[in-house]
Amino acid sequence: MQEIKILDLKRTGIKPLNKLETFMLIEGTKHYYISSEGRLANDIKGKFYVHNETLVKSTNRVHWKVFYKDESGVEYKRDVYADNLVAQTFLEPVKGKNRVYHIDGDSSNSKYNNLIYVSDREFYNLRNGKISVEDLGREQKYIPFLNNNRMKARRLWNDMHSRCYNEKLHKRFPEYIGCTICDYWLEDKERFYKWVEENYYMIGNEQMDLDKDILCKGNKVYSPETCVFVPHTINTLLLNCKRKRGKYPVRVSFDKGKYRAALNVDSKTVKLGYFNTCKEAFFEYKKHKEALIIVVADRYKGKIPDRVYEAMMNWKIEIDD
Repeated sequence: MQEIKILDLKRTGIKPLNKLETFMLIEGTKHYYISSEGRLANDIKGKFYVHNETLVKSTNRVHWKVFYKDESGVEYKRDVYADNLVAQTFLEPVKGKNRVYHIDGDSSNSKYNNLIYVSDREFYNLRNGKISVEDLGREQKYIPFLNNNRMKARRLWNDMHSRCYNEKLHKRFPEYIGCTICDYWLEDKERFYKWVEENYYMIGNEQMDLDKDILCKGNKVYSPETCVFVPHTINTLLLNCKRKRGKYPVRVSFDKGKYRAALNVDSKTVKLGYFNTCKEAFFEYKKHKEALIIVVADRYKGKIPDRVYEAMMNWKIEIDD
């Protein structure tokens, strides 16, 4: 088997359908790439082009013509189906299971996680409604990096669920008391996995956090409408740490008969001065903190979702935060 070649979308002009869509070189070709979402692209003419879908009327399957090269370098054309290409490229083979079945019953949907390898008998029984995919009693496995993505989604689910419903965790982190997961995700965690797949993104090697209250300050519900992925730097910048604060507002302390304001910048404490009243010290901190948030937002502009950028630009620090 040839070395796996993943297409760098940044140099192609191809806009991914979601954050995890991946194009991989089709084995036996030099210019054709199949995506985990079931799309085909080529750069035969020096510029990347995404093929239109052609449906076979009798089966409703997506079909293309692709140019291959044999071992002697002779080029030849083959009729190919999107589901077979995606399965061969992204699914782990299963011994004795050589048919590709569409889990949702839509033969035109060739997204990798809508496909599962089955036997001829299983295919017939599934197609005729005699059994369901659940009756197979197994999950389709994917090539390693796609398995890693699913493992990431499962870890996120477990962490989110613990924050909401683990009473022992609440004793250590009382800020999570009252947090809940929306019914839409609780009813079927596969919906959460799909949301992660469609919304997760990376910025270099930065740690990415699942956040529920940047878009809606003070929010306690994890849901598709309120959650977003953000760099750990931004998450900690906006973190509310009441449990560590004491009796004074955030970043205000009493020192030498006056109230001192301080700001944390790049893990270093910057002293902002001494003031006669607690409120004066807080409002000095508030001014500098909101300015810092705007600076960081501008630093990440174009890398983070627009709605995160807008939330940061309009973020307000309150005395009871």
